[in-house]
Amino acid sequence: MDTRLREPHEYSGSVGPVTGDYVLARVSMVKNTLSTPEQSREVKTMQMLESQSSIRVMLIDDYQLLRSGLERLIEEEAGMHVVAQADCVEEALLQLETTPVDIIVIHLKQTGLSGIEMTQRLVINHPEARVIVMIPLGLGVLPSRMMRAGACAYITPCVPPEEMLWTIHLVQSGQRYISPRIAAKLEKVSLTENRTSPFDLLSERELQVALMLIDSQKVTLISEKLRLSRKTVYSYRYRIFDKLALSSDVELTILAVKHGLSDASSLVELS
Repeated sequence: MDTRLREPHEYSGSVGPVTGDYVLARVSMVKNTLSTPEQSREVKTMQMLESQSSIRVMLIDDYQLLRSGLERLIEEEAGMHVVAQADCVEEALLQLETTPVDIIVIHLKQTGLSGIEMTQRLVINHPEARVIVMIPLGLGVLPSRMMRAGACAYITPCVPPEEMLWTIHLVQSGQRYISPRIAAKLEKVSLTENRTSPFDLLSERELQVALMLIDSQKVTLISEKLRLSRKTVYSYRYRIFDKLALSSDVELTILAVKHGLSDASSLVELS
């Protein structure tokens, strides 16, 4: 029997757990072949590891259908369980007060707080949990910002099931990961641009307001969501335009599309 600890990519078919199969195999082997006091202590140690090997996952997404699909995928994987689900970060933070988790999978396209701020709140309040962010391929400045915010992995919702499971195992082992499709997108942007994205000039709050403006949200709605006065939102809007040398929301959206921060559908909404 091969009882060595295998890497995730060494499993055939579905990506097997990094530690679960190893622990189960070792427990079975030790129980069947050993009987001395020292060996009995090893059995107890292995049994303890076995009980601790399950990866506890929380899903955060306002789309119940997507959460249900992810839950089924994860529950079918040995040594991995969904222990909590939430529609938004606010609900997740409440659940995390009483439900310990190892991995948090969050879909970035959420209402309310921006993905960057949502990630920061999760990491600051629960540093023991590792965050995996899912987002559509239309990117730009966000991946580096998200990593700085504390995310351990950055993937698209259309990744194969095996990659989703492998990402959870990889992040649980303490490593970071960016989906190849996202990495290819970033490389393409960097090859076509001789400088960094102009959106890197913005502060975290300015970027948050800019993303909401690009999403065609009105100043009144932005002020309500961010709990800021309309005057403050207009001040952020002015600073965004000044830093990016723009004069209108349309120009802001065009720039966002050019740098992969949004897609062309945003322009249709503004027309």
